[in-house]
Amino acid sequence: MASVEEKIRQFLEPAYFRLFLIPRTRRCQKRLCRAIRERGSAKVVFLVSSLPMWRFQKLYDLLREDNRFTVRMALYPFRQYSQDQQEASVRELRSYCSARQMEYLDLTGEETPGKKLREALDPDILFYPQPYNFLFGNDLDSKAFYDKLLCYIPYSIYMTNAPWVYKTLFNNLAWRLYYGSEYSRSYARKILYHDGRNIRVVGEPMADFFDSPATEKAWKPQDKPKKKVIWAPHFSIENRGMHHRDSFTWLSDCMWKLAEEYRDRIQFAFKPHPRLLSVLNDLPGWGEEKARAYYKQWEEGANTQLETGPYVDLFKDSDAMIHDCGSFSVEYHLTGKPVLFMTKDLETVIKDKNEVGRNGILAHYVGSSEGDIVRFLEEVVLAGKDPKQEERKLYKEQYLSPPGGKSVAETIYTDILEGLEFKKN
Repeated sequence: MASVEEKIRQFLEPAYFRLFLIPRTRRCQKRLCRAIRERGSAKVVFLVSSLPMWRFQKLYDLLREDNRFTVRMALYPFRQYSQDQQEASVRELRSYCSARQMEYLDLTGEETPGKKLREALDPDILFYPQPYNFLFGNDLDSKAFYDKLLCYIPYSIYMTNAPWVYKTLFNNLAWRLYYGSEYSRSYARKILYHDGRNIRVVGEPMADFFDSPATEKAWKPQDKPKKKVIWAPHFSIENRGMHHRDSFTWLSDCMWKLAEEYRDRIQFAFKPHPRLLSVLNDLPGWGEEKARAYYKQWEEGANTQLETGPYVDLFKDSDAMIHDCGSFSVEYHLTGKPVLFMTKDLETVIKDKNEVGRNGILAHYVGSSEGDIVRFLEEVVLAGKDPKQEERKLYKEQYLSPPGGKSVAETIYTDILEGLEFKKN
């Protein structure tokens, strides 16, 4: 039974948002849009923390090609990452931006990164990588920038209807939320205090990157043709919170053994979640030294490789994937290729999933043992027997394809123009 304090909060919070916070924020947004129209230009900043989460290159390019927009990247790693991982993330981002002549501001190490962002770039439109406060600190978290036009494109596909996914301060006050499906918008409207009026359905952003061949060679050269299989373990291992999966702890030795056994027929790419290394550093039985050695082992193997950066080309040129991740359960279906989901408790994994997440996982082959992995490799990957092919195709058509025949980037770009009342070039 809810306490008296909880009942009071449940009564007062909606009124506070609907009568004060949301109207005040909208007035500020209207003033800023009017100021942008009057001067005919806008400064756009993408706050980026992790290269694997960067999926908006095509939108960035569209905005950069329009001389009414000045577009910059602001680099700042998540505080939850270890120091080594923060440094590695920023190195990857710097290299990526420099290679593409993308101007960026590195906020790493700044005591007041939010102040630096305002002084150096003074954004009108600010894209955040996640919709949660606590990721960057009070000075840079979104609550310090509600005088700007805040935008958000989900970094992963919403696979659960848990209220915490939607019911955030950011989602209630942002200028635009660009969601992948009508399913997500319809549920969000039940949770948010503004009836979802800031939500636009644009399709899954990753779909833009799978409509063409790979642009770079993502796989290590081999002495002869081999099948290419990705292993992508999630960071939530053992009993560690709401995403509890517990597969890495029993798959780490197994997957390395299989990589050695199949060295003449299959090459493997180890694609860990960006947070896995930090978790292993603090995990009893692992620790920093063992974790580093394990990663290095995969990096240096003759038929293995370590992948911690962008993965689109890796996915495109792969033949299959083995994993226990959330968003990859949907994203990999964009390739149309066979995929194995590893879990010892499928019912627990799917019980809190929404329609999108549940059907995405059920379109996988599912395994719970080394024997299941071997069967997948032998029968599906090597022999080409793929009875779930049509099921994956139908799933992709129903949940992932962009609406209206346009790319996701074009749809977002057009919406920004309309929101600012700019004419399309």
